[in-house]
Formats: sequence, C-alpha cells, structure tokens
Amino acid sequence: MKNYKIQTVQEYKQQKEDRNNIILQMRKEGHTLLSIAKKFGYSREWVRKILKELGTTKKFKYDYQKHCKPDEYSAQDIVELTGYTLNYISNLLEKNYIPKPSTIIETDMCNTLNTHFWKKTDIDKWITLKVKYLKIALEGYLNSTLNHTPAYKFTHPNLQKRYKFLTEIHSGHWKGKLSYNSKRNDKVMKEFYGYIKPFNYIPKDYSKYLNQKTNKDYAEKGLFNGLGTSKILGIAINTITKYRDRGVLKEGIHYIKGDHYFHQYMYYPEKTKQAIINGGYDQKIANRQKKRWAKIKGGV
Repeated sequence: MKNYKIQTVQEYKQQKEDRNNIILQMRKEGHTLLSIAKKFGYSREWVRKILKELGTTKKFKYDYQKHCKPDEYSAQDIVELTGYTLNYISNLLEKNYIPKPSTIIETDMCNTLNTHFWKKTDIDKWITLKVKYLKIALEGYLNSTLNHTPAYKFTHPNLQKRYKFLTEIHSGHWKGKLSYNSKRNDKVMKEFYGYIKPFNYIPKDYSKYLNQKTNKDYAEKGLFNGLGTSKILGIAINTITKYRDRGVLKEGIHYIKGDHYFHQYMYYPEKTKQAIINGGYDQKIANRQKKRWAKIKGGV
C-alpha cells in the first residue's frame, strides 16, 4: 500500500502565501493576468480574484520600454531607425523579411509589435544590408533610365530625386529614410542568414553627368538645339538637318555635338543660316512654299 504524505494546515497556508507572493510580485513586474494564469495553470479570473483578495485591483498598463533589454531594440526603435510603419514591420515579420525577435512578452494585448524585441546586433546587420540593397536599387533605376530612355536627361526630376537620395544615403544620412521599397527583401534575408554569397557592392561614379549643360548654358554661348534654331531662323528643322547631312554645315564651325539626346546637335543660328543660304537655300522660295502648303492644307 502506497504511503501518502498528508499536508498540514500550516504547510498549506505557507504554500498559499508563497504562491500569492509570487503572483503579486509578477504583477508588480508587469506581467498580465493571462501570463500569470498560464504559469499556474489556472484561469485569468482566478488570478484576478487572488489579486483582489491581496488588496490590489490596479489594472496593469503595459510599458514596452520596461521589457526592452539594453542589447535589444523595440518595434518603436526600428520604426525610428527605418522610417517603416508598425504595420509594414508586422508585414515583414509575417513574411520572414526581418530577423526573428529575440524576446516576445505574453500580454493580454493581441497582435501588437510592442511585445516583440530584437537583438541589436541582428537589426544592425539587417539594416546594413537594407541600406546596401537600397543603393543597388537606386543605381539600377538611374542606370536603366540613362541607358534606355534617352528622353530622360540626368537633370530630369525623376532622376534627380533618386540621385539626391542616393548621395544622401552614401553620406550616412539614411536613418528614418528606408521607406523606399527596394523590392529586394528576399535577397537581404538570404544574405543575412548566409544562404547566398555576400554581394560586393561598388558605388557607381556619376560625376560625368554632373557637368551636363542645360539649354541655358548653351544659349549663353550662342548655341541652340535643332528645334530652337529652327524657331529662331524660321527654317524647318528638316532643312537644317538636310544641309548638315550634306556637309554644308561643318562641325565646330556651324554646330557642335552636345552631351545628351536633347543636345545631340547644337547650332550657331546666324552661322548656320548663312551657310545654308550659301549652299543654295532661298528664303523667299521657301516662304512661298510654306504659304502654298498652308492654303492646300487649309482647303482640305
């Protein structure tokens, strides 16, 4: 027959007192009713009743800062560092596009990031990779646009916006500005965990684009593009192009080659006009032809 140890009244009272002291201490340390109840295997209402008997009915107000260790970042810290919203960080966490939290506090609150905390070393490494791939994304846009969209000059607002952002990040002023969607979250995490070889990023030199001349710069030297020259002279741009292709207009004398799509050919208007006239162009005949075609077009 098995012997059972019978608990004395004094032992029971001591056990109950020790339990209540633990409950009270946990409550003072910031634990919620739910987290305390889970520890003892009872309901939240049971814990509430015990605390009421102990003379404390104060409702616990969760303060995430009290739970954040010196070597950890809170969700609010990450918001400040990256510029991301809590909702976006939650989305990254759901898709495993951010390192896993080192600590999660059990509270009565549902679906809140304020109960999540991350190792600073993990987040610092993650942000370093985010910054690197952000630079790559910005350069990708600049390079693709400059190489494949000639209508976009480097001084175009869309390019300038990204270039200024790129130079700002290069200078180290990225804090709170990583809200740009680099669309490289997957690569960031693969490199973070060592699944892929680290990408050796070498910044591209854009200095050759910084000194590109504008129409105003050329105009100060008496040079205008084909459209501008056509308006000044009253001569069709096709006519100017025709005489240039024939060799009547000489590079370096009547025109120069510019540094961009809009400045492929920059003309000296008066020199260009005289050369075209010397090449057989008759302004009077051309004007009569313009009037004639205008009448025909107007009569159609």
